[in-house]
Amino acid sequence: MRKVAVVIPAYNAAATIGELVAEVSKYVTAENIFVVDDGSSDQTEFIARDLGVWVLRHVVRRGKGTALRDGVMKALGLNYELILTIDSDLQHDPAEIPKFIAAASGLDIVIGKRNISKETMPVHRVISNTLTSRIIASRTGATIEDSQCGYRLYRARVLRAIDSRCRHFDYESDMLLKAAIEGYRVGFVPIRTIYNGSKSSMRVIDILRFIKVYLKSFPIMNGKIRTS
Repeated sequence: MRKVAVVIPAYNAAATIGELVAEVSKYVTAENIFVVDDGSSDQTEFIARDLGVWVLRHVVRRGKGTALRDGVMKALGLNYELILTIDSDLQHDPAEIPKFIAAASGLDIVIGKRNISKETMPVHRVISNTLTSRIIASRTGATIEDSQCGYRLYRARVLRAIDSRCRHFDYESDMLLKAAIEGYRVGFVPIRTIYNGSKSSMRVIDILRFIKVYLKSFPIMNGKIRTS
């Protein structure tokens, strides 16, 4: 079984993808990196291919969730034990990859925990992250310190047991909710909070999608009756 795959969902990331892959490659070699180009109109695909990583290409934009799922499914098909996801905009520091791998020795899902405060993060993100984290914690009984961070590491067994068809940012909330409800061990590692001037892609509709994911986590809303 191969050890660690890194999945990078990317949309119009030509300005950052080269630097990101170069930094990730210090910890995980290029043949274990999967860039999913989600319908970019710039040179994202070609820059990534020139760096020798796997590239999956969506002809049209299908959403971050779909990009993550496609990358994850490709890595599962190649029999990786651990699958790490990292955003393409350099808001995650690849130097922290060893933290995630080390923490996975006792966890099924490892999520980055940023400093969630208005001094380090746009205020709308502070509000949405705080609310969604509390809601997921209340629903699952798990300690949830940062529900929206896309810097994550999953054990393959979790991804084989739990799937999400959510197409956008709700994919990550859906996976976290399902995993915590099923009793998988979720933990957090502190990471740097980096905002480099890039704009948030989250919109009001993403909050509505989260609400839908939350409601569907209840058996009666999902058309299922849980017997255990």
